[in-house]
Parts: sequence; structure tokens; C-alpha cells
Amino acid sequence: MTETQTFYDEIGGHATIAKVVEVFYAGVADDPLLRPMYPEADLGPAAHRFTMFLEQYWGGP
Repeated sequence: MTETQTFYDEIGGHATIAKVVEVFYAGVADDPLLRPMYPEADLGPAAHRFTMFLEQYWGGP
């Protein structure tokens, strides 16, 4: 990793984070313990918020 590259850049940016979040929420959707923690019928808004959080945390836009 160079001085100017962030972890976000090193792992492949948005595409990588979006895939990680997609796999995570696929697991959440099928988990009887975790699924009730998300009141939305569609997990899309939660996935979007988590994607934005991870991008910001790891040095993305």
C-alpha cells in the first residue's frame, strides 16, 4: 500500500465493499435470529447505509 492509497483503494473500492455487503445481507435475510432486527421488509436501505459506512470508514469517497 502506498502513502496515497487507502485501504478502500487497496481492496478494490466500491465494487469489493458492495459485494461484501451483499453477501452479509444475504446471510442476514436467511438468519432467524438476525432478520427480525431489521424492520424493513426490504433489506436494501440497510445494505445501502452499511455500504456507505464501510466506504467512509475505510477511506473511500
